[in-house]
Amino acid sequence: MNRYFPVGGPVSEDDLIDRELFLEGLTRRLSDGQNILLAGPRRIGKTSLALEVLRRLHREGYDVALVDMFGITSVRELTEHLANALLENRTGVQRTVEKLRDMVRAAHTEVRVSVQGIELGLSFARRQGSEMDLLEEALAITDKLIRASNTRVILVFDEFQELSRVDVNLPKILRSHLQQKPHISCLFLGSKPTLLAQLFSQGNEAFFRYAVSLPVPEIPPDAWSDYLVRKFSERGISITPAEVGVLLKLTGGHPQDTMLVASEIYYALIEMESQVVSLTVLEIAYQRALESLMRAFEELWGSLSEHQGAQQLIKKVAHGERPYGQNASPARVGRILTYAMNRGILIKVGRGQYEFFEPMFRDYVMRL
Repeated sequence: MNRYFPVGGPVSEDDLIDRELFLEGLTRRLSDGQNILLAGPRRIGKTSLALEVLRRLHREGYDVALVDMFGITSVRELTEHLANALLENRTGVQRTVEKLRDMVRAAHTEVRVSVQGIELGLSFARRQGSEMDLLEEALAITDKLIRASNTRVILVFDEFQELSRVDVNLPKILRSHLQQKPHISCLFLGSKPTLLAQLFSQGNEAFFRYAVSLPVPEIPPDAWSDYLVRKFSERGISITPAEVGVLLKLTGGHPQDTMLVASEIYYALIEMESQVVSLTVLEIAYQRALESLMRAFEELWGSLSEHQGAQQLIKKVAHGERPYGQNASPARVGRILTYAMNRGILIKVGRGQYEFFEPMFRDYVMRL
């Protein structure tokens, strides 16, 4: 059963608002062999879009795999995540590599490990060999998948900018492997646009011009309105366009924050034994949503203290001032702005003009 106004993670197809044309195009591009980059701040729905694309491609018979780079600390760990994701398509078993490893340990003689007709190297199951050799063996699974099904393999790398943190040589090594495998299409996701732009746009970087960069489209107010009216009406709750407009003004249409406030509206109405959204209910719900985000906002605000003058600069932007002042060092301001954009705090809207990506965080800063 789907969560009602889902927050805190990927959403189902029913809660992907006004994304159908984008999803169709993304699915077609990947099935045609294009490599795609989706970059943008966290919590705007990139992973939800990727998961829906993988569901559609898997239904069409493609082998698909999602590897989340967030939290991966070694090439060996990356290798196992990749192999598990690839093999799960065929086995239906999570952490397939660990199961195979148990089989190899239990064997007293040499064994041949085969999964759905795909024979795997014993060195991989036994964790033998160098990390890079094991990575090559994991990527070789894609060759066996293509021979077994005669179709393309789709790989999704989430938080791809973390690749260099795992190993500085990994981007070049992975690019070298991928470009030798024309049957693989890649979808790269990342929440640090500046780092990703460098990785895919600078001539000295391994993934220079390797993927087509597509912007994640914003959700239009009309689409939000249709969705919210429909969702509330499913529970017998009425909300007028005026209240929807106030909600979207408070959240700026930020996907996760809008869902969060809508969720708080729903539970506030249950407590009040009401089925009508009013401005009073909206205010109560907004304050509750802001309180629930407080710890995350405090952590984000605290991270700015690591950069001299960053908190003062963010306050200036919150009050509508331009970040580049008469006495400000352009180089230092530039570094702070780059950091703030990579953290999903600010977005650039024009020459020397920046806005908060998340209006609720701006509200938090204004209240400090």
